[in-house]
Amino acid sequence: MDVVFWGARGSVPCSSKQKITYGTNTPCLEMVFSDHERIVFDAGTGLVSLGNHLEKLGFPNCDRIHLFFSHFHWDHVQGLPFFKAVYRKETTLRLYGQPGIETVFSSQMTAPFSPVPFEALPAKIEVITLDAPIALGDVRVTPIPLNHPQGCYAYAVEHRGRKILYATDTEPDGGPMDASLLAGARGADVLVMDSNNAVEELEQRRGWGHSSWVDCVNLAQKAGVKKLILFHHDPFHDDEKVTQKQRLAQERFPDSFCAYEGMRVKVSREP
Repeated sequence: MDVVFWGARGSVPCSSKQKITYGTNTPCLEMVFSDHERIVFDAGTGLVSLGNHLEKLGFPNCDRIHLFFSHFHWDHVQGLPFFKAVYRKETTLRLYGQPGIETVFSSQMTAPFSPVPFEALPAKIEVITLDAPIALGDVRVTPIPLNHPQGCYAYAVEHRGRKILYATDTEPDGGPMDASLLAGARGADVLVMDSNNAVEELEQRRGWGHSSWVDCVNLAQKAGVKKLILFHHDPFHDDEKVTQKQRLAQERFPDSFCAYEGMRVKVSREP
């Protein structure tokens, strides 16, 4: 099982020479389980890069794509209208998310915001409201509510004894959602978690719905995860700032790394 990062920034795509190492696109993560279907998490501008990649390969295994949304803030949805797979009539795209998903894109892709209405996309698009675990073959995906404005889902993804927890856009508050996240993370092979805020920014950003690298390390240690991937980098943090975050996290949790565009993490079963 491979985890591929197509976008690792949060809030807004950013472009500068000081932000090349970790990339400039907003969240999109692909999990590769087989040669038959594709499972993608979030549709930030990283989804555009994934679409370009698939086009160059001739759209292999794109007849059915499962796209899970953590939530519907702009940085997690803005790539869908530019995802080249949705302009293929051969593609079936299944969108999963919180209640309200059925209206998100029909209202986003409309005048004056888009020249192409959602209903005109050639792909066959199916919308699925998700409030319980779902099985996609031998892959089990469990949504976990997070503390974030307007709500957000983490996703625990289990496949043949391996587990990945994708937990972007969450702010620890000591409440029941923290306990649910901890339970979902227990024993995970990989924890991908929001690390948007620098520690010194936390106080002024209370209520924004984001974590720091310290929050990520604390959860990783409590849950006994094997590898920690710091994700959703602040668009105003340059490469030096993100690298510093990684270095500080590794002092307390050595097997932790900052996500970057093009990063591929292989998750293997224990022998």
